[in-house]
Amino acid sequence: MRVRQTGPHRAKPHPIARPHQRHKSRKKQSESLSERAYEVLSNAIATGRLSPGTRISEKEVASQLQISRTPVREALLRLEVEGVVRCTSRRSYNVGTLTVEDVRELYQTLAILEAAAAAGAASQITAADLKLLETYNRRMARSARRGDLPGFGAWNRRFHGVFLEKLGNQTLRRACDSIRARLYTFPVRRSSLSQWLWKSVNEHREIIRLASARDAEGLAAFFREVHWGYEKNCDFIRDAFDRKGKGALHLA
Repeated sequence: MRVRQTGPHRAKPHPIARPHQRHKSRKKQSESLSERAYEVLSNAIATGRLSPGTRISEKEVASQLQISRTPVREALLRLEVEGVVRCTSRRSYNVGTLTVEDVRELYQTLAILEAAAAAGAASQITAADLKLLETYNRRMARSARRGDLPGFGAWNRRFHGVFLEKLGNQTLRRACDSIRARLYTFPVRRSSLSQWLWKSVNEHREIIRLASARDAEGLAAFFREVHWGYEKNCDFIRDAFDRKGKGALHLA
């Protein structure tokens, strides 16, 4: 005969809360692995270890990183959205190309979008924002000294994000970040890379000056005509990127 327990009633775990917590934990872990796969693949492409046209196997990458295919697939889908890789079959991708003409279009697009964003954000820039801009630009200067293009790109994203975040438009921010990422993910020739990066650092100092003055018109004009002005950067672009997108190599 079974004896019914008469002691204190033990509260049962909430039927939704615990699974939800486990789900959040799994989601966070998946995002972390996806970010790791994204960084590894981006770096391999930027350094030329995965050259334009190279086939990327989802299965092989997962095996090398000792993770499941899911985060690798997520990383590849992100790179595909950014225009860095192209899907050739269900489980296979090829590294894309970035030509001088492609870069011209990227510059022209960013000139329009970020000029408007900077002008719209000018009146909202605070002293704390200015300190962030200065910090990020110092980090970019360090990357420029090392000739570290991917590292420069990462800090550059944060720098431009200060303006984009003020607008509260995540669609615009994602679009600008995705477009800009292509410039720092593909391999480039290094002959004038350092000079180009230092040019950008100096331009950021002028952007900080205009931001501190809350000069909306000045910021818009500078972003549009100088910072993202193709004609102001075309010599560096033609030197760094190949016309057909195949010959540019990130030389050590």
